[in-house]
Amino acid sequence: MFGVLLLTLAACGGPPPISSWPGFVVKDNIAYLASAEQVLALDVSPDIADNKRLLSGWPIKPYNNATIGYYGQPALSEDGTRLYVTTDSLTGNSGSLVAIDNVEPETRAAITPAWTYPMTSTDVNPGHVYGGVVLHDGVLYMAGGLGMVFAIDADTGAQRWPAPFDTGSNIRIWSLPAVTDTLVIVASQDHHLYAIDKETGTLRWKYPADGDAEIGTLAGSPATYGDTVYVGSFDGYLYAIDLNGRLKWKFQAQGRIWDPPAESNGLLYFGDLSGNVYALDAATGQPAGWPQAAKVDGGVRATPLVHDDVIYVGTDRALVYALDRANGRPIWQSPFKGRDGEIMAVTPAVSGDTLVVLPTLAGADPVRLYGVARDTGALLWRYPPAAQ
Repeated sequence: MFGVLLLTLAACGGPPPISSWPGFVVKDNIAYLASAEQVLALDVSPDIADNKRLLSGWPIKPYNNATIGYYGQPALSEDGTRLYVTTDSLTGNSGSLVAIDNVEPETRAAITPAWTYPMTSTDVNPGHVYGGVVLHDGVLYMAGGLGMVFAIDADTGAQRWPAPFDTGSNIRIWSLPAVTDTLVIVASQDHHLYAIDKETGTLRWKYPADGDAEIGTLAGSPATYGDTVYVGSFDGYLYAIDLNGRLKWKFQAQGRIWDPPAESNGLLYFGDLSGNVYALDAATGQPAGWPQAAKVDGGVRATPLVHDDVIYVGTDRALVYALDRANGRPIWQSPFKGRDGEIMAVTPAVSGDTLVVLPTLAGADPVRLYGVARDTGALLWRYPPAAQ
């Protein structure tokens, strides 16, 4: 497991391969997949042929016309007509945010980029945008490889803050921002969690505060549930921090923690890179509900998906498990298995009775998308289709 982690980190040490950090969003049986040099719209319905799944593909050049790759989690407008996707440049530490109009199935033949940030040569360069973008109340929030956080108007592409928030460390942020009514919260690889005023872009607090004991690397994203921020660290702790930046509790796992927990009915579900899956009381941080942590084959990087009393967990051994939310025991007879070398580093999505799984395979082009039966774990379809 640790060797796989080191390979993953090494792959991301410089400009990452353009196919190594895909992201997707699913709405109404359509998956919008950001991968390699284009964005794809794919039909994830269970009853069509695999060679009919591709609806559209959009290779779009960003502002600086650099060699780019699309990756990270996209955002989709509430009406489903505009897609926002971030890019990576392979010709330097630069990236962009692209707004793509007319992506709904009825008009997908007429694809036009509405705007691209940076819009001018004077706009601040975000660097590589590893985590993707979040849309909240008409504003897009993203963090980049130069240690800055951006707020971009979803309609116009203009900056909403007087200047991007700068951590001052110039250390990259892999975090997808967590947004509340008043705060934008990101986790940085400089070992700090930053809470930024949503309106002004100024720092409200950081954890740990200056002078406090250092914590481990924060490689994944934070998550907010109620009045608490949860973030995992490479020191093996899951931290629960209130919205004023004070520690409420911390839980020591048996391995390093990458992405944040999922929450359901007051319980938190998350995994570590040693292959353990936990259920904790969100208020106290104490184990709850399960007789012990569930054990899976491989490290858990992505936040689990909780749906209909089932917890779907992917690992870095190309496996996906379905666990009973009540006790942590497996529901499927055996986990779903992808290609050797694939890492399940993206939280899956549900479309009807199908679990849509997006694995990561560094250097592989094209990236695959799988449709898996939710009740059995059997493969239903894949894109690109298997060779005939």
